[in-house]
Amino acid sequence: MNKLEKAYFYNSSHRNVIVDISWLIEKLFKERNRILVCCKDLETVEIIDKFLWAYKEDGFIPHSIATKETSLYPILITTDIHEDYEYNVLLALSGVLIKEKDWRKFSKTYYFFDDQENKEKENARALWKSFSAQNIVCKYWVNKANRWVLARSS
Repeated sequence: MNKLEKAYFYNSSHRNVIVDISWLIEKLFKERNRILVCCKDLETVEIIDKFLWAYKEDGFIPHSIATKETSLYPILITTDIHEDYEYNVLLALSGVLIKEKDWRKFSKTYYFFDDQENKEKENARALWKSFSAQNIVCKYWVNKANRWVLARSS
């Protein structure tokens, strides 16, 4: 079992999260990570799937949506975190609340939420408190002038 070492929180208000996570997924993939993208609904799963296939003209990012053969793919897009998934990085979108038994499986978590949405903001705060209480490094990023800027760290 991995131990969560770092959690990165991104306030994605007024951002196109699909574009933002695409460059992050590509970067993490090039670093040989196995990435699980957890979405709030199947519509978001399908949007990300389609975007990643067309993301670059000169290549693609190998990924799949959740199926029985998920362990074959370095990037999996899903709405659930199953105990048999073997991924080391979690990208959680739209303020999805992740249970402790699930987030403990990853070494890094990237958490995207819209602080204009109360439920997403509450979920982000709850996770920050849980992570901080267990001495997990947390960083909070906001977007200013179209650049991600570190706003807080613990």
